[in-house]
Amino acid sequence: MDPLLITIHLMLGALGVLAVSAGAPELALVQALRFLGCFVLMALIARVTPKQVVRASPYAYVVVLILLISVLIFGVSPQGSESKRWLLLGGVTIQPSELLKVSVIAYLTAFFHNHLGNWQIWRPMVVIGVAAGLVVVEPDVSTAIFLFALAFAIMLAAGTTLLRLISISTFAALIAFLVAGSYLSQYTYLTERITGFLDMKGPREYTSSTSYQAFRAQEALQRAGLFGIGPGRPVRVPEAETDMAAVSIGQSLGLVGIATLIILFVLLAARGIRIAAAYPGPGSLLAAGATTYICCQAGLNLLVTSGLFPVTGMPLPFVSYGLNSLVSVSIALGFIHSSYRYAVTQGVTP
Repeated sequence: MDPLLITIHLMLGALGVLAVSAGAPELALVQALRFLGCFVLMALIARVTPKQVVRASPYAYVVVLILLISVLIFGVSPQGSESKRWLLLGGVTIQPSELLKVSVIAYLTAFFHNHLGNWQIWRPMVVIGVAAGLVVVEPDVSTAIFLFALAFAIMLAAGTTLLRLISISTFAALIAFLVAGSYLSQYTYLTERITGFLDMKGPREYTSSTSYQAFRAQEALQRAGLFGIGPGRPVRVPEAETDMAAVSIGQSLGLVGIATLIILFVLLAARGIRIAAAYPGPGSLLAAGATTYICCQAGLNLLVTSGLFPVTGMPLPFVSYGLNSLVSVSIALGFIHSSYRYAVTQGVTP
């Protein structure tokens, strides 16, 4: 496996334990154990070749699709939430939309590796459109939009022409709208998040309701200053151990901690792109998709934390508390390591 990626991974994991210990101290040990378990999972995925991932991808996609449909029928919701995003299986809560991200990366890698030269584009249209539509119904619009970004990145890496890119994206969006369009009006959280974001930029009339989380996050980061107030202090921000984990790091370590987070993800992005460019083939597409997934999600989370983007509910990869996200990003990082190993076996060292 790639030594630089392992170093970045371990540093992010350590920051994750720090963030959880500040946001919810009783969960710090659980976070550490989960990270170690997912590190082993990542190492196992790294041993699988890109070609084996391609062969298994259609089956993985179908399984995740069945789980997504099951969520809409048997799914559970947190108290006070409108969303159905989780399945309770044997005491374990599964969030299929997180697994969907890596299954879509693997499936589109298989398709564009095998079919780049012809015009059988209905399959990626259906794969992206149906998956995104089912996620919207949960509702989870931000993840649905993020799936389109992942697909776009893989198509670009595969050298897809502009016409095919527009065709696939447009018709996939139409399919998603046909699947989920009628459900959007039932949910109010979208307008509330936009209202809260605009309120933070304006009169701040809703700091006790719709913009409360963003307001408290901004307060915590301003109070932290350059070096923070030290680890172990409680963070008075909702979801400080999950969606707002970066705030916990910022309060504990200040601007230095946030800058460290950004540098680590920039290094991960640069390394992932370098590995993707090292050797053409399925490994290249896997690495491109996985790098886009991890680093773009990290970028979105940090923009939300800084108040530059409306709340999306997307966790910070390897840092936020939550087993489903940790499993998903660990599999994605395993894809990048797998691509690295394959390039090395071909005599190319990224």
